[in-house]
Order: sequence, then structure tokens, then C-alpha cells
Amino acid sequence: MEEFPKVPDSGQGLDQEKEEAGKEKLEEESKPEEISEEQPVESLEKKPEHIPTLEEVSSVFRELIGKEYIEVRKLENEQGLYLYEVKIPGDLPSEEIGYEYMRKGRYKEGSSLSTEIHIVYYENGNAVGGTSAARYVDGKWIIL
Repeated sequence: MEEFPKVPDSGQGLDQEKEEAGKEKLEEESKPEEISEEQPVESLEKKPEHIPTLEEVSSVFRELIGKEYIEVRKLENEQGLYLYEVKIPGDLPSEEIGYEYMRKGRYKEGSSLSTEIHIVYYENGNAVGGTSAARYVDGKWIIL
């Protein structure tokens, strides 16, 4: 006669087996992925982020504005252009529309979590509204 292992009446033995199997599976899933010899190591490294040039930002300004604009300020650091502001007249003499580029980062003039161009509406020199106009993502400008 064939003998089977005894199972505890409380069912704890089955639970313990499931728990151990779950631990093994979790350990297996959390192991770091091995790099194959075919996969080049540099593909795993983050490539340096391209910083838009003055010409690239000006091109987006021209696309967004569609007419001549006045340069307000342009600031650069060792990495390149980080702030560029231009403006155009609004519909009324008291109105202006500003287009403001800021590269991702923290600067004494402000900070930005992403490289973007914003439109700011001014009335009598005071900001009264605004919106995001374009965002630089993976080396390309996305018009919003």
C-alpha cells in the first residue's frame, strides 16, 4: 500500500508551502537582469541631453508667433542658452504677449522641470494669464 505524507489538519502546512514558493518567485523576479555580451553597455547609459540652441528656439518662436517679435532678454551659462524671452504687441496698446523659453533646471531667474516655451499675457505690464506653448522632449519640440 502506497503511503502519502500527512497534511496537518490546520492547513498551515499548505500555507507555508505557498509562502515559501512565493518567496522563491519574488527572489527570482528581483534578481538584476544580466547583460548579454551582444548588448552594448553604452546603450544602457543615459546619453547627454541635447540643449536647444538659440537658432532652434528662435525657429520655434517663429512657428508659434508667425510674425516679427522683439527680443526682451537672452541668458546663457556654460551649457548654453537657458532663458530667452521675446514679446509682441497685443490687440490693445495696453496689452503685450510674451513668449518665454526656459531650459530644464534651476537658475536665479527661476526653475523649470522640463525645457519649455510658455506664453504669458500682459496688461499694463502685469502678467494676467498664460499657457504652455511647446515642450522639448527626446530631442524634438512638441507644439502643445
